[in-house]
Amino acid sequence: MDKTVLLIANILTFIGSAIATIAALFKSKRRVLLFQSVNHVIEIVAQGMTKAYSGMVQEIITLLYSVILLFVKSTKKAPKIIVSVVCLVAGVVLGVIINVRFSGNVWYGYFPIAAAAIYALFVIIAFLSKKGEVKGDLLLKIGLMINVACWSAYGWFVKLYPVMAFNGVAFFFAAISVVRILLSLRRRNDQDQPLPFTRSVEDPDLPVDNK
Repeated sequence: MDKTVLLIANILTFIGSAIATIAALFKSKRRVLLFQSVNHVIEIVAQGMTKAYSGMVQEIITLLYSVILLFVKSTKKAPKIIVSVVCLVAGVVLGVIINVRFSGNVWYGYFPIAAAAIYALFVIIAFLSKKGEVKGDLLLKIGLMINVACWSAYGWFVKLYPVMAFNGVAFFFAAISVVRILLSLRRRNDQDQPLPFTRSVEDPDLPVDNK
């Protein structure tokens, strides 16, 4: 691969990853999706330049998914779940075909496919959870953690090092979030446990000391 092309691709991925990081600072979901969409466009160009076609396909599908969410204002779960399922199936099918036909069926070409598929699956499950449910947030964070781990490994193998670095950092923060949620769930479960040797109204048969 031409070193100049590889250098330009790495500069582009650095810019794209920086934009995606900035997106995390916004509270507005539309702004987040807009910045992430710009990142996906840049990543598509960079991965096309380096012939990282497996990752490029997943970036295209994720871009389409983000654009749909930008313009579809429905708050109902059903449309979002349907779109997520379609993207999940398209990502797996097209990803495998592209990796086999154009990338020589390299084993690391399946990292982006796994990343997109696993995250989409966790998103679908989270959509089915009750609003505000902690377990739904936990699933999203676990899905994100697996997603960025796969992308980080892929970035190393295709020599797009900003992809590896930024996703590695994202994995670290996602792992911290998972630990915090698990600790929160544990504290909640401990608070729900009844104290030992206490008589409650619901347990009238427990012996009572009348002294």
